[in-house]
Amino acid sequence: MAKGLGLLGTGLKTKEQALKGLGQAAADEARTDAMQEQLDAQMKAAEMSQMATLTAAGGAVGAYAGAKAGAIGGPWGAVIGAAAGFLFSKIF
Repeated sequence: MAKGLGLLGTGLKTKEQALKGLGQAAADEARTDAMQEQLDAQMKAAEMSQMATLTAAGGAVGAYAGAKAGAIGGPWGAVIGAAAGFLFSKIF
């Protein structure tokens, strides 16, 4: 028995334990939400980094290929390559 109060004491102890459990569950939920927000931010940063890398690589390849082939000049090749790199970043 809880401190000699019989059934009432047991009920109060159960209520206290339940409230403590709810507090712990709320703290766990807040921690989970914060971690999910961090993961989402990291995913967005990785996507932006990939997009920038593929766009830059596409621009460089386009400029080089355009300059070597002579069909489309370097700047236009860079623009076309950058656009292709950007689109590939959205696909992958």
